[in-house]
Amino acid sequence: MDFYKVGHKDIMKKKLLAIATSWLGIGGLFIRLRRLFKKEVIILAYHRILDTHDDESYLFDEELISANSDAFLWQINFLKKHYDVISFAELSQRLASNKPLTGRELIITFDDGFSDNYSNAYRLLDSVDIPAVFYISTGYIGADKTFWFNEVVHAIKVAKKLSFSIADTTYDFEPSKKNKEKAIQLVLNQLKEIPNSERLNAIESLYRELDFRAYAIPASELPMTWENINEMASNNMEIGSHAVSHPILSRLTDEEMQQEIIDSKNTIETMTKKVCRTIAYPVGGRNAFTEKVQKISETAGYEYGLSYISGNNKANALNKYSLARLHVERYTSNEEFKLMLYLPEIF
Repeated sequence: MDFYKVGHKDIMKKKLLAIATSWLGIGGLFIRLRRLFKKEVIILAYHRILDTHDDESYLFDEELISANSDAFLWQINFLKKHYDVISFAELSQRLASNKPLTGRELIITFDDGFSDNYSNAYRLLDSVDIPAVFYISTGYIGADKTFWFNEVVHAIKVAKKLSFSIADTTYDFEPSKKNKEKAIQLVLNQLKEIPNSERLNAIESLYRELDFRAYAIPASELPMTWENINEMASNNMEIGSHAVSHPILSRLTDEEMQQEIIDSKNTIETMTKKVCRTIAYPVGGRNAFTEKVQKISETAGYEYGLSYISGNNKANALNKYSLARLHVERYTSNEEFKLMLYLPEIF
């Protein structure tokens, strides 16, 4: 979830390259060459499918929006035509059969568990009959609250003043739109780097200093319900763990780490009556999970652990507890989406 580190120049370079590739009509050549020389398992990472038309009036984290409904429908139709979209259960079956993977294998994943994963993403996936894997933070499911990182963004966006302290660092900005964007980046990055107990205390302190009070949570910002998830789990969708409370696992004590990783798996299996075979580490960057996190996940019975590190996975040498994913963002055009699949190294 390091969305705020994306540079404008990088975005523009990718857009221009995507347009050039599309104009030259060489995308098909790229994909054939990749499959010939690089047998890979591609995993796409999404968060939300949400139709917002005005970023100015959207008071939560727009960087969590991976695509609107129209863009997502185009993307999954493209994937169905050009790839073999599978689940992790199917991947395990193929690996167990000792048959070589083809390089066409692709898995669609969603992190967090926002309600639009059911109302938008699942509805569209079901309409074209392809599977996906939804990673949920079980402590939020069915709760009348939004995810902590989404609420932090909301608190800053509605703040009338921007004077606060995080981890002994004091910030004092004029509450302009530009400064609020800067504050969001600074605060989220800092909250991801401190121990979990400090993070929880820092968020409470931030809310007090911003004079952030109880508010009516829009239905669009709520998590899914277990009823939603059970319907999805019974209809071609896999449910995976995103821990219990969406902490940064590497910032937990050993006991907390065990609880987040094991309890979320047990809850999912109890509620869905299905095997929970995979975990996506919250935040998922290189500092967000450690070898200990991977080991606990393996011992807990997960077959795969997913990072949020960009890249593809070598079919003949899968790092099962540190799988890479390609990130789909709200500013990803159709041409860029194809280029990301053709040349993931630049994304």
